Amino acid sequence: MFSIGDLSRRTGVKVPTIRYYEQMGLVA
Repeated sequence: MFSIGDLSRRTGVKVPTIRYYEQMGLVA
């Protein structure tokens, strides 16, 4: 499992976007 920062760098997705997906339950 990556940290949000690692995931953001690896995928090019912005951190707030990842946090939003997390809140929506789309990210384990």
